[in-house]
Amino acid sequence: MKNQIKLLAFLVPLMFISCEGNNVEPTLFPQGEGFFILSEGNFMAGNGSVSFYSLITGEIYNELFKTRNSRPLGDVPTFIATDGTTGYIIVNNSGTLEAVDMFTMKSLGTVTGLNSPRQMAISGRRGYVTSLASSELTVVDLDLMEISHQIDIGCTSEAVLISGQKLFTSNWVAGDRIVVVDLETEEISGSVTTGTEPESMVFDKNGKLWVLCTGGYMQDLPKLVRINTVNYEKEAEMTFGSVSDYPSSLTVNGSGDTLYWLHEGVRMMPVSSTSLPDEAFIASGERLFYDLGAGAGGRIFVTDAIDYQQKGDLLIYDSRGELEDIEQAGIIPGFIRFMTDW
Repeated sequence: MKNQIKLLAFLVPLMFISCEGNNVEPTLFPQGEGFFILSEGNFMAGNGSVSFYSLITGEIYNELFKTRNSRPLGDVPTFIATDGTTGYIIVNNSGTLEAVDMFTMKSLGTVTGLNSPRQMAISGRRGYVTSLASSELTVVDLDLMEISHQIDIGCTSEAVLISGQKLFTSNWVAGDRIVVVDLETEEISGSVTTGTEPESMVFDKNGKLWVLCTGGYMQDLPKLVRINTVNYEKEAEMTFGSVSDYPSSLTVNGSGDTLYWLHEGVRMMPVSSTSLPDEAFIASGERLFYDLGAGAGGRIFVTDAIDYQQKGDLLIYDSRGELEDIEQAGIIPGFIRFMTDW
């Protein structure tokens, strides 16, 4: 039976084809349920890559961008934003935004000259790109694939989410606030003081904004904060126990009722909870957990950077936190984007 599954995993990618003019080519990965993984690669080496894990075949498909386009993706890809069937890959140290067909990984255009880009949110035909080194959000015209203009928000930015006509972005490095931009006027409409260095954030099923603050390295106590997105008030603030704690990578499951983040393993908390969990749901052990995603049915997907030099692993856990599978990804596997996200 196991050999039959392996054979199916080999054949399924060959069953899907894409047409370009008169040329018919097999796809590099199967269509259907799954997720993309960005592997950052070694800093300054330009060996970042894209993988796809298929929940249908249970297999990982690596080096998709390089194989499809006969060139490397670039130096430190950190994020994928999606708009229909098009993906936009942020490549931080290369200062680029790469548009790709999400079904084939074919490049559809490249925006260059971005200042240490980190993440991007899309509204209409505009992409709003955050920056680790600039106090401005860069607005990209997605039809022309070129920089349109900048919005000065007065601080550097990291995570970015959009709700209606409001853009929320976190001032991560040396910051302590969430800045809100009105997309109709492209002016700042408010800000919320959080804990030190708000690193990641998500919306829950109730439309509330959850923000995970690392506290900075050995600086302040980390915090998990819940914000009302209508009046910009903090509704809840949960403080971690030590400045040596360094939580990161806040994510939420598909139903929006359970939060997950990394802190000595994987922590799990219902959005209805009033206190932080005492123990890790999944212990990291000797693994170097780097990023994570929560899938349907309670499955959890964690990347392991190992030693930041060799190829890392993708770890698949079931809803009980039991390890189901291990697949090798690229060097420093990080950000995960589910197909259902778009």
